[in-house]
Amino acid sequence: MKNQILFFFLIVISVISIHAEEPKKSKTTTKPVVVSDIAADAFMFSDSNKEEEINLTGKDVVLSGNDNKLTFTGVMGNIQITGKNNDITIVSVKKIVITGSGNFVSWEKSDNASGKPFIQDKGGYNNVEKRSGNAQTKED
Repeated sequence: MKNQILFFFLIVISVISIHAEEPKKSKTTTKPVVVSDIAADAFMFSDSNKEEEINLTGKDVVLSGNDNKLTFTGVMGNIQITGKNNDITIVSVKKIVITGSGNFVSWEKSDNASGKPFIQDKGGYNNVEKRSGNAQTKED
């Protein structure tokens, strides 16, 4: 009888130690991904601290750089801005998607039926507005 109790005790201890070593499963959550309609051949701008005028007629743009002052001339498709503190002027654009912060984006026109681009701002402290002849810049 003592042998049976000892045998049972060893089995219980073994089971407890096996379960104690199993890693605890945790719930993982993922942040939602912003899906924008950016073409595979999009113009990628990752530089920082630049001042440039860029003509990209018909192209999409992905801007991941920071602290830039950029003017996009021509008719742009979509732009996705993941960078921070950029001052961006766009002549014509269909869609503006921003996930970065502190960006100042002005646009003049859009080929969309409404005459306005679709704007999706998922970042913080961004300013997106239609540019007029007396529009302010980020420095103003």
